[in-house]
Amino acid sequence: MRRRRLTFGMRRVLRLNCLSNLQRWSWVLLALAFAVSSSTWFITHKYPHTLWQRRVHRTCSEGACIVTLSSGFFSGFSGQNSARFERASVHIGAASKNEWSIAGWVRLDNGVEEVYDVTALSVGPISLKFAAPAVPYVFIETAWPKIQRRFMYKPSRRGQCGDLTLRVIRTATFSSALRLCVRIPGCTVVTRNSENHMAFFCQGAYTLEDPDPIWSSAVLQHAPPFQNYAWAVSVKTWNHFALTYHSGLLHFYLNGILRQTLAVSASSDFTRLDLGWSPRWFESAFQGDLRDVHVWRRQLQHNEVVMTVLNELPYSDHVLHLAPAKLPSAAPVLKSAWTRHVLPNQPSNCAASVLVPVLDHTHIDLLQTVVPSLQQYAGDSCQVNVLLVVCARQNVNTTRVKGAHDSVRIIQPEVQLRWDACIRYGLQQALVLDSETPHVAVVAASLLPLQGWLSGLVSDLQQHSNASAVFSKILFVNGTVKAYGSRFEQVYDDYLARQVVRPVEMYAGYPWNYGPTMKTMAVQAAGCSAWLMRSSGVNKLLEGGGFSLSLGSYLACSDMALRLHQAGRTVLVSPLSSFIDTATRTQREDPATMQTFEQTWGPSLEAQYVSGLAFNATVTWVMQCGGPEGSQAFNHVQHLEGQLRLRAQVQRGWPFCEHPDVLQDMPFSFSERVYRLRRLSAYLPSDIVIHHKDYRQLAAWPWPPNNSSAYLIGRYSWDVDRVHRQWAEQMRNEIDEVWVPSIWHATSLEQQGVQAEKIFVVPNSVDAHFYDPDIWDPLTLPQQRRLSFLTSFRMDDRACWQAVLVAYLKAFRDNTDVSLYVHTGTHPPLPYRRDHVYEAMNRFLRGNNDTYLRSVSLYPRPSSGVPLVYVLEHELTQLELLRICASVDVMIVPTRNDGWGVPYMEAMSLGKPVIATTWGGLADYIQPDFAFLVNFTMTPIRTSDKGLRGAAWGEPSVERLIDSFKKAYDSKDLVDMGRNARSRVIERYDNEIVSSLVLERLTEITESELSGNRSAKALDMAKDQIPLDVVMCAMLPKPHVRLNRTTPALKVAVVSTAPPRRCGIAIFNSALLEYLQPLLPQGSSVEVFPLIWDTEMPALSGSAPTQRAIRQENYGDYVSTARAINAEGFHAAILQHEFGIWGGAEGSLIVCFAKMLEVPVVSVIHSLSDNLGDPQQYILQNLAASSKAVVVMSESTRNKLGAFHGTPSDNVVVLPHGTPVISAVNPAVAKAMLNLTGRTVLMTNGLINPMKGVDLVLQALPAIVEEFPYVLYLIVGEPHPDCGTPCANYFAELVAAASDHRIVNHVRFVTKFLDDRVLLQYVQAADIYILPYKDRITTNSGTLTMALAAGKAIVSTPFDHAAAVLAGRGVLVDFDSPVSLQDGILELLRDESLMTKYQREAREFLLGHDWRSIAKGYASLLANITMRS
Repeated sequence: MRRRRLTFGMRRVLRLNCLSNLQRWSWVLLALAFAVSSSTWFITHKYPHTLWQRRVHRTCSEGACIVTLSSGFFSGFSGQNSARFERASVHIGAASKNEWSIAGWVRLDNGVEEVYDVTALSVGPISLKFAAPAVPYVFIETAWPKIQRRFMYKPSRRGQCGDLTLRVIRTATFSSALRLCVRIPGCTVVTRNSENHMAFFCQGAYTLEDPDPIWSSAVLQHAPPFQNYAWAVSVKTWNHFALTYHSGLLHFYLNGILRQTLAVSASSDFTRLDLGWSPRWFESAFQGDLRDVHVWRRQLQHNEVVMTVLNELPYSDHVLHLAPAKLPSAAPVLKSAWTRHVLPNQPSNCAASVLVPVLDHTHIDLLQTVVPSLQQYAGDSCQVNVLLVVCARQNVNTTRVKGAHDSVRIIQPEVQLRWDACIRYGLQQALVLDSETPHVAVVAASLLPLQGWLSGLVSDLQQHSNASAVFSKILFVNGTVKAYGSRFEQVYDDYLARQVVRPVEMYAGYPWNYGPTMKTMAVQAAGCSAWLMRSSGVNKLLEGGGFSLSLGSYLACSDMALRLHQAGRTVLVSPLSSFIDTATRTQREDPATMQTFEQTWGPSLEAQYVSGLAFNATVTWVMQCGGPEGSQAFNHVQHLEGQLRLRAQVQRGWPFCEHPDVLQDMPFSFSERVYRLRRLSAYLPSDIVIHHKDYRQLAAWPWPPNNSSAYLIGRYSWDVDRVHRQWAEQMRNEIDEVWVPSIWHATSLEQQGVQAEKIFVVPNSVDAHFYDPDIWDPLTLPQQRRLSFLTSFRMDDRACWQAVLVAYLKAFRDNTDVSLYVHTGTHPPLPYRRDHVYEAMNRFLRGNNDTYLRSVSLYPRPSSGVPLVYVLEHELTQLELLRICASVDVMIVPTRNDGWGVPYMEAMSLGKPVIATTWGGLADYIQPDFAFLVNFTMTPIRTSDKGLRGAAWGEPSVERLIDSFKKAYDSKDLVDMGRNARSRVIERYDNEIVSSLVLERLTEITESELSGNRSAKALDMAKDQIPLDVVMCAMLPKPHVRLNRTTPALKVAVVSTAPPRRCGIAIFNSALLEYLQPLLPQGSSVEVFPLIWDTEMPALSGSAPTQRAIRQENYGDYVSTARAINAEGFHAAILQHEFGIWGGAEGSLIVCFAKMLEVPVVSVIHSLSDNLGDPQQYILQNLAASSKAVVVMSESTRNKLGAFHGTPSDNVVVLPHGTPVISAVNPAVAKAMLNLTGRTVLMTNGLINPMKGVDLVLQALPAIVEEFPYVLYLIVGEPHPDCGTPCANYFAELVAAASDHRIVNHVRFVTKFLDDRVLLQYVQAADIYILPYKDRITTNSGTLTMALAAGKAIVSTPFDHAAAVLAGRGVLVDFDSPVSLQDGILELLRDESLMTKYQREAREFLLGHDWRSIAKGYASLLANITMRS
């Protein structure tokens, strides 16, 4: 049936009439009316839109242009498709304004090369969009039909596209180019040449600041965001989407995983759903399909979204089901996100009393969802009797729990109870009230169940007769495991300041169906989120003292598990029962509960831990924080923890490793293991040290292994035909044995004279459960053809990408049925630009002697008939690369030097055949039953790397590469080859297999090599690749320290930054000296030698400086100052240390300076990063060795100095950060003095920088002020002066964010410099002090210390200092989480008694930390180190 085209006016009238009619008629008629047309709108959209009747207007002022498009519409028809609708609009009704949900299936045409910002559906201002390359996301847009897009206009400036140029067109004027940009999908930048009139349209700009009078540029402000591969289209092109909305908050789910949470204006009109198009943005047609779209008049919960994906959610309450008459394909089967579990048999007698504890922090509104879900999704024929155990002050009744069945009862003790006492009370009541019910379960109020949660638990309990308790699998909303049992491991406890044995989660952060979590497992312990017991077992547990120690929600179930194990019973975790945890904040245990647990179980757990060790020796694994060597070391230690006394020492040595979670994209529990092993005390010497790094860094740790008697193992790998002479000598003379990954490496060492008895083959490994093709959905890659290849390399001398490109183009000449996806990086590391990669390939092809290759162009317009070469949009993370590898057919890594080939191993584990040579270490495992083998020729290395001179590597044969490509294309056995590849990995190279080899060898060493006395060894430090001045300072001789004090009086030199320089060290030093000088003996004196920049000198009040200053980068100043201190009768020197305030490479001049001094040195260490590079390690270690005493400010920092940085603790002293004496002032009085009367004051103080996290508080504030309208957030501080433009820009962003109409009257900036008196007034006026820091490695915070001393209730992220002191004394919230911040603040605002408790405990904790008390410690230290023996 042919339909005529409607004008815009006719469509508007039609829409209004439909709306009017729909308001009169029932939903039944609406569904019937839509059913008539539903079979016509569902099509595949592959036809471009044409812009019709749309007016474009442009206005420009100084520095800005505005392009306005109004009226008109996008035509959705072409001559070939005029008989079908390409879009549909459905009215879903005004009743859904405050709460609604939309879910369905969507897919994008995988033949699309580039997709920029196209819309699949929209409702009100919300659009489900796709950005390059086929990445779904949700965007909130401006209302149509009038749209303004503001451009920043830059005349006489030439722009450079940040990536591929979208289009190059000759335009008459710049105005016409600007108008055209808003019509080109993805265009945000236009730059135009006024001489040849060529305009370039870009997705983004690398720069817009190149001066050029013949060019003009403009950049779109507030452009739509573009996301990355982590969210890309998957599930064999089909994706399940869900949008849920409630009271201004929108959640977007992709395949059951929560991807975005956005605030939406509550006044928006949500009555119309547009499918397959959007009326608000300028884009090409939606090139894809929609199917099975459901609409609800309520918000679906997280678990219901998952069950919608699995088709387990009853659709009885949905409003609309928009489905075509004929589905284009069968429903997709999800693998990675959520998997349906089929119970072996429906359990008998499936009934339970289910306790839901209600405490002060429980969200009552959530009970309205949790309670009905527990009953509805328990499983077929399962009966649930819910007992709400209300142990809080709030009142709960069944009328507040909507949808609950009659089987919901409320029990409430006479007094308020803490968690485990509440559970004990509930269990006792359940046994009385439901005495005939065979099972009792406990479920936390934040958990939402998936279908069959109870039947799964009962089934496992019935199948395992010796089991007393079965726990559920707990999931995050992102589809990864939160809890699947725990085991007892050694950890460092900040509160107790020593090592203890504690339960740690085993699989947190792993994918939902990670192999070990897909089978019922006996565990040592588990958290208390959800579990089931037989009623008879509950009675025995309570009689034995279960839930009686006030241990809290985590340790209480560890206590329960230990009691059950003592009775000879087992504890299980079941994959058949799953819950989604909606908790927005991680609950942390109170230190008192941890101490109680330690007192109760510590000795027995320690004995149990020792009994499980293979041997008693201590092993330290020294590793890099990232890169291939770091990853391999992490893999090896994965299964060794708990089997030996293992420590990890991690050095940076690799870019971008500053954050402690250096294992980007790896599961949380995996990276947490490395962090935990690092924190174990380094005070005990190691018996065995495994150096898993570059050989040139072996001596970078003066302690250990330098001058240590430890058994030293070098775990080395290389990828050329020989090793450097120094390396070979080191292996022969300095280390005890060498571990290499392959027989090829071992043979190479023997040929260079390394003793054969020293060489052991320990292969590299991979986690075959993580690199499992069955748990990762393939992505829909752009333009993916019948056969696709992936290659990954860095564009340097080692890569042989030219040979791969030539072979691919020649093998598939005139064959467009293949695709080659290229993941690469630049060398040296530069900002990644995809167009540069294409241009490098084009330059290589243009310079080739082959006529065909010279004719090929890959960019910007590929030559006709050339097979697809697609350079991926950015340098991928490990997880992104994993998913893309799972999506192609064959892997090829073009290198001339393959020491092992980790990417090959990972691809094999993912079940992919490979194209590879058998050069180097690959010969050990590459086999023809899963690989297409390529010949190679040994050729001399021509490279700028001095370490490779004189060596040779294997050059792959281009002809054999061509042959391999063709064989792969013709092969019918790729699946079988991939299966063979994975089998080989599982059998020989899985982490667990290789770890057992490591443990076996270490056991042999302890039995044979460590039995006798061993002499210490010295290592050659000259090999280390560190800056020369660092080495020179480290190797300076330290003069004899003179103790020349003959009278009590002390003369002390202090080197530090000082006012007027604004920084925390200067403030600290001034406060310390103010209180220290009066405490020194009579006649004492203190002189400050300030560290300054050269440019600071004229700024000192316009007069000559009165102090002898040290210009930071002037070596002569350090020499003259040291001479003055040595010659002028000083008795001691205090050096305030922080990287960045001392001169030299990495601040090395502090070591030179300390070694020049002939008086005792006290070095005060302020900030201490977790991951220091080798030069910084040298500096810290040599500074400590040159100091009579090293002062740190907490026990955890003392531990970190040893465990993380290899510095002995012999001369380390803990003296906390001081604080002024702050009198207890009624906040109301302080508020009156600052004109804050009647306001509830939240406060953050300090110099502002992006890591301060103030933006997170502003995001959390709307929900807070909605409930507490008198809240005022004070931001006291100015942009950090040493930070420059980034901090100024960040501060401007904060000011803009604070102008939000919802919070504009609830935020106040105090940016002027405040003296101590006024600053203390602000602190005293605060009700809650907030430290939302984003940096985990802040070891010392003066503002936190001040807030504690003032007795403030504190909400903070768990950075190092806060985690050590706020446990049990404040509220710790998750990093980078506005929702967690919001909940933490609201927890205090809602509970005045809790706020009072934290205020009291904060003040009590800081007793004795006032500056006078701390200064006494420094005075005593100075007296001791200057006293003659």
